[in-house]
Amino acid sequence: MKPEILAEAEKYRQIIYDASQTSGVFRASLIAAIIYRESLFGLALTPPGPGGTGDFAKRGPNKRLPGDDKGWGRGLMQIDYQWHEFARISNWMDPRENIFYGTQLLRGFYNAFFGDATIPKQLILPATLAAYNSGPGNVRKALKRGLDVDTYTAHADYSKEVLRRAQAFFDDGWV
Repeated sequence: MKPEILAEAEKYRQIIYDASQTSGVFRASLIAAIIYRESLFGLALTPPGPGGTGDFAKRGPNKRLPGDDKGWGRGLMQIDYQWHEFARISNWMDPRENIFYGTQLLRGFYNAFFGDATIPKQLILPATLAAYNSGPGNVRKALKRGLDVDTYTAHADYSKEVLRRAQAFFDDGWV
């Protein structure tokens, strides 16, 4: 990984560790990998930093951005404005709140998939990650059709890429 991205990641390391501990399930290396993929620790956002936004693709029948004309993704974990009230009315710009909220979302997806006997145990984590990106409905639709959990994710590789990056963070000491 590039030194400037790792330097940026270090700013949020303690928050990521705290979120990891609170989740009771996810290692810090996995949460860091999601933040890397979503926002490059804020470096890929407009403006750069934890208060930036991303995902400027126009949506809906009128093909427009949210009412504030910022991107749909909010903050380091790119919480979606359309689907999460947190991104509309809460302090999504605060790195701690954003990371904890994103980790809470992840835990909810994990719990839903873990409790579903139709999902093979080895697919629970990849399904959880894919749901973070494309929603649990799209993951269930893919599985029902016998497709890869990443079928409806950005670039059709979200869980695989996050897991690859998580291993790199783990190898770099992010337990």
